[in-house]
Amino acid sequence: MRHRNASAILAMATAFLAACGSDSTGPGSLDANAALQSLALGLSQFLGAEAPTTAEASATLNAIAPVLHQATVTIDGSSQSMYAIGFRQSFPEGTCDETLFIDPLFPPQPGVCTPPALEVELLLWQSHSASQPPDRLILVSAEVGTTNFDVGTTTFDVSSQNLPGDAFYAEGQDKIFVSESGTLSSSVVASNQTCNLPLPPYAKSGTCSYARFTEQGSIVFSDFSLNGTSNRTVNLVIPSITLDGLWLAISEVQAVPLTSLGVSQGYMSRASATLSGR
Repeated sequence: MRHRNASAILAMATAFLAACGSDSTGPGSLDANAALQSLALGLSQFLGAEAPTTAEASATLNAIAPVLHQATVTIDGSSQSMYAIGFRQSFPEGTCDETLFIDPLFPPQPGVCTPPALEVELLLWQSHSASQPPDRLILVSAEVGTTNFDVGTTTFDVSSQNLPGDAFYAEGQDKIFVSESGTLSSSVVASNQTCNLPLPPYAKSGTCSYARFTEQGSIVFSDFSLNGTSNRTVNLVIPSITLDGLWLAISEVQAVPLTSLGVSQGYMSRASATLSGR
């Protein structure tokens, strides 16, 4: 999956867990730090990543925690209040994945340029303890504007960034569902307030700003289980919700060899490098 932004939270929270330990609280009473610790456990389980330094983790935590709030969505017809955070990561005009992430085993074809896609990340989760993964976890990768999640009908045109959205939904630690259809409308407005976020290894320079995210849509998830498949689907409805988040506007990029990033097999091959600065 192309969860490039979600890995920013993972890189922060895994190190924060190691540095600060964990504590348990009752359902619905987690503060921002505890909720992020729980999120780190869940993302580490499903995505995997190397932890950054404690200083980098603390800097990212300090940027995220003040804007962490809750939003209400509907899952299979039931209203659910979930922690929510939005991320956007934008690149300079003309940036190409082929020259941004260098894979020695698969050199790019001459003249081919694949623009970075799915720059908006929406994370929703429910947690009852800082020392346990989320009870529910939703990760959505989309574009600004309207994103289609139907792989079967979306035309793959990388030159126009016409790629399907990417999302997964997890219940507990063993029930995993992947997006199969739906649409999501996203808009992001940056504020004048800057934030201190470590730059990813592929960014030579950039600016982080707090931002306001407006999301609306619905996504259908189908069962994806290592223990077998079922016919169960999950229907997520996101009413028109507004949440806070971070926008990392990268102003200058630099090439990074994929072999030096320690990219987990849990990521798709399109360079899900972490924002840990390593």
